[in-house]
Amino acid sequence: MKKQGKLVIGTTMILLFAAGFAVLRNDQSAREESQESTSQTELNAQTEETAQTASMVQIYVDPSEYDAAIESENDYVPIYQSTSQETVIGKIHRGSWATFISQTEDMVEIQTDDGVTGYIEKQSASIQEVALSAIPKDLSNFKVVLDAGHGGEDSGALSTDQTIMEKDLTLTTVQTIGEVLTEAGIQVSYTRTEDRYLSLSDITAASLSEETDLFISIHYDNSEIPNSNQGLTTYYYYTGSKEMAETITANLSSSVALSSNGTRFGNYYVLREQYLPAVLLELGYLNSDNDLAMVTSEGYDQRVAQALLTAIEEIVEAEE
Repeated sequence: MKKQGKLVIGTTMILLFAAGFAVLRNDQSAREESQESTSQTELNAQTEETAQTASMVQIYVDPSEYDAAIESENDYVPIYQSTSQETVIGKIHRGSWATFISQTEDMVEIQTDDGVTGYIEKQSASIQEVALSAIPKDLSNFKVVLDAGHGGEDSGALSTDQTIMEKDLTLTTVQTIGEVLTEAGIQVSYTRTEDRYLSLSDITAASLSEETDLFISIHYDNSEIPNSNQGLTTYYYYTGSKEMAETITANLSSSVALSSNGTRFGNYYVLREQYLPAVLLELGYLNSDNDLAMVTSEGYDQRVAQALLTAIEEIVEAEE
C-alpha cells in the first residue's frame, strides 16, 4: 500500500492501517469465493449438458423359447405397424436395445437402431432409464473396458496342432493393450485378468456398470478348413459404433502386417446386449499358418495396442 503525505507514527495510525488491511483481505476473500462459486456453477452446468438419461427398451424373449447355440425365428420379436397387431413391419432380436417412444396397456412403441418405428408386445419389452453421455474431449476422461475373449474351460479357437489356445492369446493381448492405454492416461478396466470363465451376461453387465466410452472384445479366429481364411476383422452391432469400428480397422490395417477383412456387422451377444459403443476384434486366424506366425511373433501385441491408442486419440480429437 502506498502512503501519501508525512509519515505519522502512533497507535491510532497502526490501528487504522490494520483495520484497512483487514477490509482489503475480506474483500479479496469474498471475490475469490465468488469466483470459485461461479467456476463450480459453470462446471456443474457443463456436467449437466454432457450427462443425460434416456428411456430405452431391451427386448426380452423367454429363454425356454429359443436355442442359445442356434439362431432361429424364435430369437426375434415381431414389430407391428399399430397396436392392433394386424401388420408386421419388421422384427428385432432378443437382447437388442431400442429407443422407447410410448406405451399402452399391452404394447410398447419403439424405434429400432435401423430406424423402424412400431409396436411390440409389452411382455417382450424391458423399459429402462439409462445414462448416456457424449464422448469425452480428452483422453484422461475416456473410459475403455477390455474383454479377453473366452477363458477357463472355454479355450476358444485352437491352432492346427492344438497347442495354442485363443483364451491365452486374448488375455496376453488385452494386458498389453491395457498397459499402453493406461500410460496414455486412458481409464481402463477389464472383464477378466486371469484364466477364468465368464458368462456373456456377466461380461456385458461389467461393461454397462462402468458406463464405458468404448468396449473392446479381443478374439482370435478359426475356420473349418485350416489355411482357408486369414486376416483381421472388426465387428460392430449398432450403427452408433460403426464409425469407431472403421477408425479402429483403418489403424489396425496400417499397423499390423495381416490382411484386413474390413469392418462388418456382427450379431454377437457382447455387442448386441449393450447400448454403449462396442466392437469385437478378430486379430487373425489361429489355424492359418501365415496368421499364426504373425500373431505369435514378438511385438505383435504391442503393434495392436499402439493402433488402438491411435484410433482412440482420433475418436477423441473428432469431438474437440
